[in-house]
Amino acid sequence: MIICKDISKKFRWYERSDSLKTSFVKFFDKSKKIWEWYVLKDINLNIKEGEKVGLIGKNGCGKSTLLKLIAGIHIPTSGKIINNSSRMLALIELGVGFYKDLTGKENIKLNWVFNGLPKSELKNKFDEIVEFSGVGDFLNTPIKYYSSGMTARLGFSVAIHANPDLLIVDEVLAVGDAEFQQKCFKKIENLYQNNITLIFVSHNEADISKVCNRVIWLDEGTIRYDGNVQEALNLYKETIPENALYV
Repeated sequence: MIICKDISKKFRWYERSDSLKTSFVKFFDKSKKIWEWYVLKDINLNIKEGEKVGLIGKNGCGKSTLLKLIAGIHIPTSGKIINNSSRMLALIELGVGFYKDLTGKENIKLNWVFNGLPKSELKNKFDEIVEFSGVGDFLNTPIKYYSSGMTARLGFSVAIHANPDLLIVDEVLAVGDAEFQQKCFKKIENLYQNNITLIFVSHNEADISKVCNRVIWLDEGTIRYDGNVQEALNLYKETIPENALYV
């Protein structure tokens, strides 16, 4: 179970300095400009084991920040987060956990260990990871030469074969081709029998409808709606101008 109680997250932005001299002067200047803004404000939610939760909302509404808080990447400015998952895998930013100068093969091994997973399990799953990702011909190539789609495929393949009890996915599948996306969704559906908990961010209405049984709509850092999938999507679409693309 995941519990977010009165969660708020504030970021700071400092006035830019164009030179070392200016930076030095401004360091001691009490009047230097500092902007603060809340990305998330008073978020309260419970996610039960086995729920498939979609996060929707416009860019900048706080979706990625909320995921990073749940994953432990960020610390909340105020409030409390309880995450009882024992094996969490988070695909939040493309290539995170990968090292560009290492080969695909080396990165699979490193990413597996980086996520605290037993090496013994990787022995049995390595070939499956490679086959699912479709990067077998480039396994000994440094991933700095991979396309964004190849990197996303490899990252998702490692995560999904780790049998997580909590999987967090933030739009990284958007860079993959349609065929691979369908493979991913099918794999996620196969994990439903293991009672996996999913938190999924996407701008694609069909994808949200396909894999989620609950949707949270974030708007300007607050929860605007939390509940039925189709109702959430309909309410969200009503706020989008007719001449704008719904993505």
